[in-house]
Amino acid sequence: MDKIDEWLKRTEFDEKPKAKKENSFQNQQKKKSHRPAGKKEFFKKKHQAEHKPAHNRRAAQPVRSPGGRSAFNKQTRAPASNRPPHKILKGKLKIIPLGGLGEVGKNLMVIEYEDDIIIIDMGFEFPSEDLFGIDYVIPDVSYLEENKKRIRGIVLTHGHLDHIGGLPYILPKLDFPPVYGTPLTIGLAQKRVDEFKQQKLTKLHTINPDQPLKLGRFLCRFFRVAHSIPDAVGIIVDTPVGKIVHTGDFKFDDTPARNQPKADIHKMQALGRQNVLALFCESTNALKEGHSMSEREVGKTLEKVIHEAPGRVIVASFSSQIGRIQMIIDAAAKCNRKVYVSGRSMRTNIDIATKFGSLHIPQGTISDVKKYKKDNDERTLILTTGSQGEPVSALTRMASGEHPHVKIKKGDTIIFSSSPIIGNEKAIYTTINNLSILGAEVIHNQIMDVHSSGHGKQDELKKMIDFVRPKYLIPIHGEYYMRKELARLGKEKCRIPEDKIIMIENGDVLHAAQGKVEKSKEKVDTKYILIDGSGEGEIGSQVQADRSMMSENGTLVILIHINKKGKRLKKTPDIVTRGFIYMHESKETTEDIAKLAGEAYKAIQKKDSKASRRDIKLYIKQSVDRYTRKKLERRPLIIPLIIEN
Repeated sequence: MDKIDEWLKRTEFDEKPKAKKENSFQNQQKKKSHRPAGKKEFFKKKHQAEHKPAHNRRAAQPVRSPGGRSAFNKQTRAPASNRPPHKILKGKLKIIPLGGLGEVGKNLMVIEYEDDIIIIDMGFEFPSEDLFGIDYVIPDVSYLEENKKRIRGIVLTHGHLDHIGGLPYILPKLDFPPVYGTPLTIGLAQKRVDEFKQQKLTKLHTINPDQPLKLGRFLCRFFRVAHSIPDAVGIIVDTPVGKIVHTGDFKFDDTPARNQPKADIHKMQALGRQNVLALFCESTNALKEGHSMSEREVGKTLEKVIHEAPGRVIVASFSSQIGRIQMIIDAAAKCNRKVYVSGRSMRTNIDIATKFGSLHIPQGTISDVKKYKKDNDERTLILTTGSQGEPVSALTRMASGEHPHVKIKKGDTIIFSSSPIIGNEKAIYTTINNLSILGAEVIHNQIMDVHSSGHGKQDELKKMIDFVRPKYLIPIHGEYYMRKELARLGKEKCRIPEDKIIMIENGDVLHAAQGKVEKSKEKVDTKYILIDGSGEGEIGSQVQADRSMMSENGTLVILIHINKKGKRLKKTPDIVTRGFIYMHESKETTEDIAKLAGEAYKAIQKKDSKASRRDIKLYIKQSVDRYTRKKLERRPLIIPLIIEN
């Protein structure tokens, strides 16, 4: 069995080493072999999908990931030439959300007028638990790829990853159109593209929110908004058919954190006198009544907890909450505590925010956690990532005892200065439980007001709608039930007629002309594009199906030993299982599977002595699959391997 395990490691579930891929940005080509004609119908059916004409294949565009990984743009859908083209409408505005609706994340909206296209935001979404091994989900930009020559620019509302995280994956597909944003937003975007070695191709431009930006037939103007990251803006798009307002993420805060500019209330109020055609308004907190808490109130609570803590204080927060980080550093300075930073993204964002003047740190206040001195707990504050219970984050490693520099002990006070992202609740409470077992006192938002959302609640959403006074209201950013609640709020509290509130989904196309906005019958493909260390794929791909199958039913590897010359079976196949059958089932079952696999190999050889390895393995796999379903009611991932010796 040791020899079998060694063989599996060497082959990595394939009997021949794969050729190395080229790494060119523009000239990557995937080579697929064409199997010879004249095979029987059983084999033809299996290989229909592989016989695409050469002229319909598209060059793969590799996207460099940190650590040398590559993500490839796979052509898994019908080629653009085989799909009906989207018409360029004369005199009409088209608005197409490609992400951000029906989810929290991967925000991307397209605004199009004749030969000009602009894009608002280009984010990614963190995956749900059922997407095994996936790092991120990005918008499907097939439509933009087909129309990339008409793209005049990408305008970013702020620097959160659900608004800028997709840049390094998507920009290469669109031939790197120019990107515009406020100073901190561009600084964070620059860091993203630097990590992917795209700095020479990416064109980043800093905007002044008080100056307009002309992009083709569009004139973009900006208004500052309060959010959980500085330099956030809403966008006013003057188009040939009227004004469109996109709020981005926002709340109203009269007392923001130190060094954070206040929102441009006067610009929002002025919009109410400018006949705004449509308001695209965020909906994330539309179900929550009242007004969000001011950052200054959160700062007071944090300072009180830090002052009263008897030993070390460890604060976990989002690395992008620059205003919150400022308050934590200020409170530490007042309480005569040295701040030690743990977590790569936290260190990176602090450096960028300091460079752009969004964060002010007194000299000697802050240091890396590697320099932490363990003999002065009452004068120590550790600022860390991991507020969402991410498996490899700094706080999670502290909770599991695996952090190289910080060991949790009795007397520690740990503050979660964040709110759970939907889907992360289980991981967060597991981390809290582990920290409590180690003796720490854990404080989170259900105990004290140590966090305030960056998204406005109902009173603030109503305030935005009343300021802008749009003819049409289109709820965006969030799940359907969130957006539906904003629609209700607009109708009942802001007196917007029901027929002037339009609910849309990703891929829907709005047409606007002559003072009217309506949802058209046109629809744009918006598949979920998945990113992980091995590349890029789609929900429904074979990789995801295999991962799901392994998680539920385990893996079954069949080693077929054959004679190198005669291709005859040398012995009964060896069977290796992982997570498939229990010990009391194993001997009889594996013997039956081995016998069945051997018989299947002989049968296919007799049926067609020239059958390819691919076809032989498929036949064996199908034979074994029928057995496992019938006898065990299980469907493991079956991997036949043919070994010549």
